[in-house]
Amino acid sequence: MTRVPTYNSYMNMVNQTLNTKSYVDLYSFQAQTGLKSPTYSGYGMTASAIVGSEAALGVVSNFMENNKLVSTEVQSISTSLSSISDAITDMKTLLTNFSGMDLSTITPDYTGGEIVFGTNNDVYVGTTLTVNGTTYTFTNDGDNTGNNIDLSTLTPGSETYGQDVMNALKDKLQANDAENFADFTFNEETDTFSFPLYTIDGESTLLDAQGVTTGEPHTMDSDQVQALQTLQSTAFTTMMALTDSLNISVNGKYLFGGGVTNQAPVNFPFTTLEAFQSYYDGINITYPTTGNANLSNYTVNASQTGDIELINNGSNSGTIKATNGSFLKQALIANASTTGDLTFNSDKNTITATEYGAFETLNAGDTLVINDAGDTHNGSYVIKSISADGKTITFEESTPIRADDTIADGGGATFSTSFPVGTVINMQGFDKNISPEVQVTGVSADGTELYVTVDPSRWPATNQTIAASSKWSLESQSYYQGGDLATEKRISENQSLVLDVTAQDPVFEQMFRALGVIAQGNLVDTRNPLEGDVTVDPTETLNRVEEALNLIQDAIFSGGTNASSQNLDLYTVQAKMDSNAVLLNSVNENLTQVELNLQNNVDSLKNVDQTEASVKLLLSINQLNASYSVLQSAMSTSLLNYL
Repeated sequence: MTRVPTYNSYMNMVNQTLNTKSYVDLYSFQAQTGLKSPTYSGYGMTASAIVGSEAALGVVSNFMENNKLVSTEVQSISTSLSSISDAITDMKTLLTNFSGMDLSTITPDYTGGEIVFGTNNDVYVGTTLTVNGTTYTFTNDGDNTGNNIDLSTLTPGSETYGQDVMNALKDKLQANDAENFADFTFNEETDTFSFPLYTIDGESTLLDAQGVTTGEPHTMDSDQVQALQTLQSTAFTTMMALTDSLNISVNGKYLFGGGVTNQAPVNFPFTTLEAFQSYYDGINITYPTTGNANLSNYTVNASQTGDIELINNGSNSGTIKATNGSFLKQALIANASTTGDLTFNSDKNTITATEYGAFETLNAGDTLVINDAGDTHNGSYVIKSISADGKTITFEESTPIRADDTIADGGGATFSTSFPVGTVINMQGFDKNISPEVQVTGVSADGTELYVTVDPSRWPATNQTIAASSKWSLESQSYYQGGDLATEKRISENQSLVLDVTAQDPVFEQMFRALGVIAQGNLVDTRNPLEGDVTVDPTETLNRVEEALNLIQDAIFSGGTNASSQNLDLYTVQAKMDSNAVLLNSVNENLTQVELNLQNNVDSLKNVDQTEASVKLLLSINQLNASYSVLQSAMSTSLLNYL
């Protein structure tokens, strides 16, 4: 007999039906997704463990995604380094082959060398010798005036006749060519008259006289010309390749910029070898031969100098003089707190402070101008090195400390910097007739004068004063346009790697310097000294080639020299990148394993057997159908039907 449901019994049946419906929904969700619950509340006591594991999994996943970007950067840097290594190694091979040539004969020789008065026979009378355009004649008529060299008082055939003839020449040159006499050498042990290249010119019958020998005139042959052209062209293209490799951009940022990611770190404005050689002509303007000069960023304008005077010192030498200021920038004032006592050591050529880090803002290669109250050490010095503790400056031998001394508490001495020697200065805003660039050879003791080399055809013949104006400035600009910030990349909770390789590091600066030394103009000086005031160094080609080879070798592997600097050579930098790649790979392998373990843990807590859930779903549906049937029957029973 069916009873008429009361309100209470009706609500119980509805609640049971809804409860069964919730099981149907739950098992349906589990059967479709394999998860225990659509909400964390459905996991009960395991919810906290699940949340913690999923949070850790998220951190690991973020590291792995970030490491993909880091891995791309490390691989890109390694690829650039490999390209640079290949290019610079090829250049080294070419340079080595070139150096194997007889470079002592590659510079054209307009006669010159030495003359040996190697016979005591009467072979000298009536011959001539032309020195610096003046022809001297050996005579035997007692006339020793003018350009005649009288041999009548000498005895042909005597044991010293050849030497006596040479000494007669010596006396005549000393009297007639006193200005150049110091360039001549007379060796009485070998009876040899030696002279610098280009000193002797013109026709000299003495060159063909019996018993007399000289250096042979020569010019480059076709093989030498081709080798030179290939060498300089390759040096220039290698500079461009080096620029491209260092200006690589990945993930929207430049990798060799030292934290400056939105600007190409290397500024190489030349597109042709001809343009490069027009700027660095190798005579008036040479490629900087020191790292400090090569990386110099220094600007001086009229507000610091007042009017300036351009002074012509002859040949290609000039002076730029500040009339109401100087070319200095104050680095520090020595006192008890900044330096403590200062000790000057002339034997070691050093200045030592008692305060740590006193000179840490200075750098090797800086031109340092010292001004102390006692005037003992006032002058311009070139820094060779700074000690690791920043307490000691060692100077180049070319700028020696003059006296041993100790100044208590620094004595208020000022230390200022200026353009490093070798720096190329762009003369911005000056008259077009003034040389657009000059090169620093020195700074005066008070910093008011810059000594420079200039293009003599574009420098005032007489002193010229340039009024102070905001329109002009003297500016040196490094090829490097980046910063020096090292980037630390966090690659896991407890590990990170550092990317600190920049385009201004010694390894790359030395490469640029070596290539620039070779690519510049007049690697072989082919000027004719008879056409003007010209001095040619016959060893310059050999010196430049050897310098370039040494720089490239140090850039490839320095052997631990100057260990206080970082990123000295390719070996070190590539090893650093290889180490970063190994570390990154190891961390990624560990993160992959951790990610797998965490995911398994989460899955074990969150997942269910979908087959089992499907069976439970069917049972729950049957129960729900039964519940609906009972509920329907109960709802259709009324008191009227019952009666």
